[in-house]
Amino acid sequence: MGESGSIQEVFLKESAEILENLESDIVVLEEQWDQETINRVFRYIHTLKGGSGMAGYTPVYEFTHRLENLLDMVRSGALGRDRRLIDLLLDGMDWIRESLAGGSDDADMIRRRDALLKKAGSFHGGEKREEPAAAGAPVVAKAPEELEIGYRYFHLRALFREDIFESGIDPLMIMEDTVSEGAIVENSVIRKKAKDFKEFDPEKCYTGWDMVLKTKCAMKKLEDYFLFVMGDNDISIEDITDHYGTPSTEDKFLEERRIGEILVTRGILTRHQLDDALSAQDGNKKVGDLVVEKGYATEKDIHYALGEQERIKRKIETSTVRVDTGKLDSLLNLLGEIVIGQSAITRIADELDEEKSFRLKNALYGLDRITREFQEQIMSIRMIPIGPSFEKFRRFVRDTAHSLGKEIRIEIEGGETELDKTVIERIDDPLKHMIRNAIDHGIEKAEDRKKAGKDAAGKIILRAYHQEGNVYIEVRDDGRGIDRSAIRAKAESLGLLKPGEEAGDGRLFGFLFMPGFSTAEKVGDLSGRGVGMDVVRTNIESLRGSVEVETRPGEGSVFRVKLPLTMAIIEGMMVRVGKNVYIIPLLSIVESTRPGRDDIKTVKEQGEVVMVRGEYVTLVRLYKLFGIEADFTEPWDSLMVIVEAGMSRVGVMIDELLGQQQIVIKSLDNYLTGSRSVSGAAILGDGRVALIIDVHGLLVDIQK
Repeated sequence: MGESGSIQEVFLKESAEILENLESDIVVLEEQWDQETINRVFRYIHTLKGGSGMAGYTPVYEFTHRLENLLDMVRSGALGRDRRLIDLLLDGMDWIRESLAGGSDDADMIRRRDALLKKAGSFHGGEKREEPAAAGAPVVAKAPEELEIGYRYFHLRALFREDIFESGIDPLMIMEDTVSEGAIVENSVIRKKAKDFKEFDPEKCYTGWDMVLKTKCAMKKLEDYFLFVMGDNDISIEDITDHYGTPSTEDKFLEERRIGEILVTRGILTRHQLDDALSAQDGNKKVGDLVVEKGYATEKDIHYALGEQERIKRKIETSTVRVDTGKLDSLLNLLGEIVIGQSAITRIADELDEEKSFRLKNALYGLDRITREFQEQIMSIRMIPIGPSFEKFRRFVRDTAHSLGKEIRIEIEGGETELDKTVIERIDDPLKHMIRNAIDHGIEKAEDRKKAGKDAAGKIILRAYHQEGNVYIEVRDDGRGIDRSAIRAKAESLGLLKPGEEAGDGRLFGFLFMPGFSTAEKVGDLSGRGVGMDVVRTNIESLRGSVEVETRPGEGSVFRVKLPLTMAIIEGMMVRVGKNVYIIPLLSIVESTRPGRDDIKTVKEQGEVVMVRGEYVTLVRLYKLFGIEADFTEPWDSLMVIVEAGMSRVGVMIDELLGQQQIVIKSLDNYLTGSRSVSGAAILGDGRVALIIDVHGLLVDIQK
């Protein structure tokens, strides 16, 4: 029972990832009906079927078996492009997800499953149905076998535990599925030490296999067959193509054709044009140059295909191990303790005589370098690509657009950009609100787009990239743009702007993020209540990020989010107020200044303000806010740190700037401080605790 539970746990973890990838690929399949995507969807379904069978999820096993049969018809070309099939597959993914969560025996789940199976049955035995392809989306019924990438050779060794049958796994089934992917070139049976007749148990496994397999599939696919037995059995798969044999002349020819196949798959070339270019190819002439010369493709098309070809070549399978993020957090906390210890030793070194202090500090310098490298490695482990998170929005865009009667494509760029896992988990909701806003308010109906000279199908680009030590995420649409006059009219009606008052884009677009602010003429099921964009700004600023807006009438809008790479460590400025030390995140600091007497004013309904570069900002007396004593109580005697969050700036009074430092954040519940102005704490080298100022929370507190 314990072993079975272990297998179920592994399967549930793996299936969540498989379902996410599968759902994304099904939406891609709807947009570009090509053999590569069809094969990927089939493999995911096949893996789900095998895993659910081993883990004892019989309803899921039977359901995925039916879907696998359906997709086999698609692979063979017996079943063509059909939106009903896409709807069935997506609804099926929802059912599988809920079933694995524990609801497969529920009456409603059984009814839904039966309805889905009935829909699946309607495809069997029917005539092949083709829907017209969407603009720019080629239809490929089946890629010819001779055009696939050449064979590879894998050395496969599988020696299973003797008690493997007790977990409900049949090793022979695994081996049969694996071998079905190619042909056995060499094979030998591994026999464990023979048992005496009295000790022999027919329910034990005493054999294994050692073979060389010739196949066209990738190593990852072979590993998938052993997904649920890899951890506690002796399984090894090694690519020995380079040592076992060299590619045949035919394989080399197929390699030459690959760039042409990419162009054909993407609908840039026809099969006839590719054959024509290949027949005209001489010794050193490249296929790409030939198709450009013949006018079949542009240099931009070739550049794109070369990039895709390079990505295929670089795709190297790597071994990974799952680590609980809690363990990484513990490791990071321990590292923080080491840093604190180093700071304490440095302070002690200052108290020693000059020679000993010099020697000790030299040793600490080397230790500091190692500690920083260690810290960078831990942080890199916490970093994960944002691509999988982006891919989840394909289904969301499809379903939301269809519910509004719109055709919208989503393009994803920069999926390899890495972010701290915590940040990625918390950015999902803000992104969903921005994407929904683009679908509902930004992108026009098909008929309106045609009148404006645009493609009937709208486009949303989800892009991520690194810049200046931060990560930027953009949600870009090619819709109607944001109506500045509508924002102004709404702001004036709410008393946020006086009639005729000047307001730049920064201020105007800032109103969009205020609670209850909406320019929608009517409230719909998706938006119009003025809640979503307020959530966007609040959530992003809680991540110490910011959001800005760009728009062009008739061309579209861009919502650009700026985020720190990680939430665990920040660059902070240490400041002193009286005997207390506080840390202000460096990203929130605009500048520091020492104001004059004439720069301080008192304004009705705003309180004290300070003039900074021709603009008045609210003055915050930190010692009053936290109820502590300060060295200076007059603003012109103290230093002023100007900080910002969103559209707002304030000047924070401090006694002294202590310097910049990298800080390991310790979480701190608000009830301990009674203030939103504090986001956490850090332990300094002398053992003191320094509170970290949350600038967004500080603005909320002073507004109250």
